[in-house]
Amino acid sequence: SSSSSQTEISAGSSVTLSCQLYSYSSAGVSCDDWIHYEGIGLLWVNQAGDKLKISDSRYQISAPGHCIITLTTTLLNEDDNREWRCEVTQGDQVKTSVTYTVKIS
Repeated sequence: SSSSSQTEISAGSSVTLSCQLYSYSSAGVSCDDWIHYEGIGLLWVNQAGDKLKISDSRYQISAPGHCIITLTTTLLNEDDNREWRCEVTQGDQVKTSVTYTVKIS
């Protein structure tokens, strides 16, 4: 989800995108335990569908828990209209995703 549908941002600014999975369990199982048991993962991909790697110096990817993942980067002029997508996967299938589109002001 996004806390806001649109935010003005300029090249050179740092931006952090956050993606969090919520689970509802009547048994009181935590999200971290549930998605580990179900083999569910969260990851960031670029607009070409390539998984963003932690080793890529342009991005800082943090996953403080299994149910949340953040992507931080400094925007470049060429990022105008660029998309980044958070995907929820199970095995090799994408179950759902959310797409962020950057528009440089």
